[in-house]
Amino acid sequence: MLKTLNQSLHVLNLFTKEKERWTVREVAQKLEMNQTAVYRILETFVNNRYLIKHHQLKQYEIGPALALFSYLSYDKYNVASLTQPFLHNLMQETGESVYLVKLDHLEATTIDAFEPENKVSFAVSLNKSMPLYSGASYWSILAYLDEDTVQTVLNSPFTHIRKNATLTPNMLTTILEKTRQQGWIVSKEIVTPDVVAIAAPIFSNDKILGSLAIAKPIYRTKETDIESLGQLVKMTANQISAVLSENDLNFTSYRFFKEKATQIHEFNDVH
Repeated sequence: MLKTLNQSLHVLNLFTKEKERWTVREVAQKLEMNQTAVYRILETFVNNRYLIKHHQLKQYEIGPALALFSYLSYDKYNVASLTQPFLHNLMQETGESVYLVKLDHLEATTIDAFEPENKVSFAVSLNKSMPLYSGASYWSILAYLDEDTVQTVLNSPFTHIRKNATLTPNMLTTILEKTRQQGWIVSKEIVTPDVVAIAAPIFSNDKILGSLAIAKPIYRTKETDIESLGQLVKMTANQISAVLSENDLNFTSYRFFKEKATQIHEFNDVH
């Protein structure tokens, strides 16, 4: 590893939306580096237009050269734009609400949703975390985690499920095994009454990232439909996994790209 190059990248990584401008002294204190070395690094970035310098304030901020790199990488690494067409197509094909769920340690978070118009659907709070025992969306993730994590979840008190729902560690162990065998799983009224959820896992290069799920009312669900829906969700989840693996992507930046697309859309609507 080249020490100077590594230090230079650490300096560049300090420039964020939360703090867009830095002085030499601030950078040196933050990274515990010599001020002369920091000054040389910052000035080198200025000379190559990666940073610009405000001479009166003695502050530095991101320059135009980095915008080109951002432009070149935006489409390739825009995980939201790569994933959302699959969610939309699944919603259209099933006529049901579709949800994308992201793993977050012992919980998982719904990070996107596509809901059909003119049809009864269920309000799901985006960016709200739930324990990994909370139904099909979460079981299909838990089934592919390491044994220690699985045991931790199995030993938890299952306090987030409905009072009338029945779920024991032995039942969940059987459910997880079935998930691994068929590649998808179904749950009924585990957290939300009158709702059936069918979910399948999403991977990137064999690492579990989250799950894809559809949710529909029980009154609109026939037992004979569940198998075909499960296979369809599984197929779509596999397609998403293939795209993520091919581009070596995960869901870490999903929210950023999704919000950026929303901002662009709103700007275009105004103008």
